[in-house]
Amino acid sequence: MTHLKTRDLTPGFGSEIIGFDPKAPLDDETREQLRDLFDTRRLLLFRNIDLSHEEQARLCTMLIRKGEAETIEAMGSKESFISNKLDDGIAPFGRLQFHGDTMWAENPYQVLSLYGSEVGQPAAPTTFVDAVAAWNTLPADLRRRAEGHEVLQTAGAVRRGDMSSVLITEVENPPTTVTRIDYTHPRTGESVLHICEQMTKNVIGMPEADSEDLLTSLFAHLYKPDGQLDHNWREGDFVVFDNIALQHSRGRVVKDGPARTLRKVASPMPKLRPDQMPRWAAEGKAKEAA
Repeated sequence: MTHLKTRDLTPGFGSEIIGFDPKAPLDDETREQLRDLFDTRRLLLFRNIDLSHEEQARLCTMLIRKGEAETIEAMGSKESFISNKLDDGIAPFGRLQFHGDTMWAENPYQVLSLYGSEVGQPAAPTTFVDAVAAWNTLPADLRRRAEGHEVLQTAGAVRRGDMSSVLITEVENPPTTVTRIDYTHPRTGESVLHICEQMTKNVIGMPEADSEDLLTSLFAHLYKPDGQLDHNWREGDFVVFDNIALQHSRGRVVKDGPARTLRKVASPMPKLRPDQMPRWAAEGKAKEAA
């Protein structure tokens, strides 16, 4: 067994794995150690490694699928990139509000990973918050207001708060789903504060003003500055995180700025029709109400 050396990135979540060779065969004990770290620390960082798309996908599969073959089939075989330089790059400009990818799907991604394939400096950081810890530390009165309620999650743009420089996406027929605010994590069984400023539209069955008041109070707790982790990208960084337990956001990226190309692998992949795919429309220019 290769004993993994780790360094905590925050007291609550995130660990850097030091000295890991992604090309070396993994024994069962090392797999178990990585899975345990992923489930308890929710985010793993590997710096300065050479990682192929296949290796990235295989590691992601291994972290969440104990006992299954470590293949890339469940991840999809096509490479995709979050990039301000590639013609087909995802989210090529603007800033991104806090969200969990595919929160609008019945089965959202459980694992999401990004690999810094081309990173110039300064590169906009990715910022993370822990939605499990947020639920566990909710003040009692706020927990009572939130417990048992359901919310509408949508892939369409939700306009609330400061929209300046936010990347506005347009979806012809946005997919939606209804979830509980206190969502049960499908793999760990933990309760998650399952709302986000980018995709959560409203609290089901609640008057609009009351719905937004509750969501605003929950967002203030979820996105407290002292609970955030900034990852400052360097080329060769590999970050893999629990997409249900954690949420992430991004600072503003511009097309003519430093290269910021991150290879993305996630699972499980939802199936979307062409009219459900997002288009990167514009940056927000001013503060807009919900």
